[in-house]
Amino acid sequence: MGCRLSSVHEEAKPQLSKDQARILTTTWHEIHGDLEKIGLLMFMGMFDNHPETKQFFGLTGGPMTSDDPKVIQKIQEHGLRFMTIARRLVRNLDERDKFESIILDLGRRHNSYKADINLIDMFGQQFISSIQPTLKNNWNPAVEDAWTQLFKCISYTMKLGILEAAAEEGKDPLF
Repeated sequence: MGCRLSSVHEEAKPQLSKDQARILTTTWHEIHGDLEKIGLLMFMGMFDNHPETKQFFGLTGGPMTSDDPKVIQKIQEHGLRFMTIARRLVRNLDERDKFESIILDLGRRHNSYKADINLIDMFGQQFISSIQPTLKNNWNPAVEDAWTQLFKCISYTMKLGILEAAAEEGKDPLF
């Protein structure tokens, strides 16, 4: 297991530039009014594109539909939690220690949920796909690069939190 922890440390730690942080803050102000909708779209898209992720959220079965209010409510709750974390991270872009602490804690919690570390990267990709419609008039390569880089930072640090928590427990995280 030490091998896996050191392999995360060996990866180049992603960083955000000041310009990317500015872009993230600016575009966040444009999407913050649609947080519930974006969260729902993100998780619906995730479950449709990667059905293997449903099991980690207590959902099983075929394609996701908007017919079952209980399923939709559960997805909305997950989406809103995700968006709340995203808001906290964007608000703390200039406070590197707090920013990283939030993500490390998130990783540690996800270790206790037995989250599959290999699925972490998919959430960023799905989030970016979900915000594009809201930012359609202001979507450009710089905006996409900034959000992509943010999720690289999140993914790297969250995986580190998962691995550190698993190492403290003497367990092997799911791979």
